Amino acid sequence: MKIAILLFACVALASGAQKCTNQGGILKYNGKPCASTTRYDDGHKGACGCGAANSDAPFAWNLQDLVTAPNQMIYDDGGQNTWCGRNCGKCVQLTPTGGFIPGLGNSPRDNNPHIFMITNDCPVQGNEEWCGQAGKPGTNHGNTHGYEAHFDLQNNKGQVGNGLGWDNPEVTWQYVDCPQDFKNKFNQCQCH
Repeated sequence: MKIAILLFACVALASGAQKCTNQGGILKYNGKPCASTTRYDDGHKGACGCGAANSDAPFAWNLQDLVTAPNQMIYDDGGQNTWCGRNCGKCVQLTPTGGFIPGLGNSPRDNNPHIFMITNDCPVQGNEEWCGQAGKPGTNHGNTHGYEAHFDLQNNKGQVGNGLGWDNPEVTWQYVDCPQDFKNKFNQCQCH
């Protein structure tokens, strides 16, 4: 009997790692759209031009602040631009659900919402698993894991992995007004 209970508990934990459920073709949690996340460390100015015009070096804040490279269909609002996408400089609020994709992440230490600014693009080529959505959110085109949205989070200074304790958490997301600090910083970018 104890073995059966232990086995049931293990199966429940493994299957319960993802909190978002399919609601009309869109993964949602508490009525909000869900997204997958990963982390990246990119020493380039990114596809929104957040670095000096005469170099590929990024501004220091683009390496250390909470910035993101969403999937192409978010970055260019359904378009194909890979430079100065239509959503460059916009902000999204990401809130962990407490879930994650089994074997590809962990439950986050910090479940509070955080605001990230879009300063880069997660192109489909080379990122098909996470950023291979064929349509923008709301069109029922998910990535390999079923999420219509994906946010690759800049972690050059450990701000996401160490600072927030996020290891590819599942999140809910929404566009929000950028804090003034982010607005001022984005005015330095080539794509403002």
